[in-house]
Amino acid sequence: KSGGSNFDACTLLSPAEVSSLEGHPYGAPTPQTIASGQDQCTYKNAAAPVDLVVIVYQANSGVTFDMLKSVQSGVGAVTNISGVGDKAIAGSIELDVQVGDRLIAVEGAGGGGGGSSSVSIALGKAAVAALG
Repeated sequence: KSGGSNFDACTLLSPAEVSSLEGHPYGAPTPQTIASGQDQCTYKNAAAPVDLVVIVYQANSGVTFDMLKSVQSGVGAVTNISGVGDKAIAGSIELDVQVGDRLIAVEGAGGGGGGSSSVSIALGKAAVAALG
């Protein structure tokens, strides 16, 4: 998967994979480019009001790991997570992962239970593996 300016973040995780890891059904994902180098995929949760959102920040996005950590720190405690990408942090709002010069954010996993949930971590690992 290339590191170009536009990237279909929905290619990282299939709805079947998300449904399996989450334990309930998710509908077809919706890709969206937020800004140059910032690509989002929203998976509609068929069982609850919390959708899963995966965002890929390319090197040209202007977003850094330190920026994501600062945002997370502003709303609560941040925990370092080992074994996911090059480095990862979890907070109350999401799991943030650095993979080379790209970043992945996983929001709403496990029904919105925060970035340190086992579901967030499993989704983060799957996204990292797919990103290659």
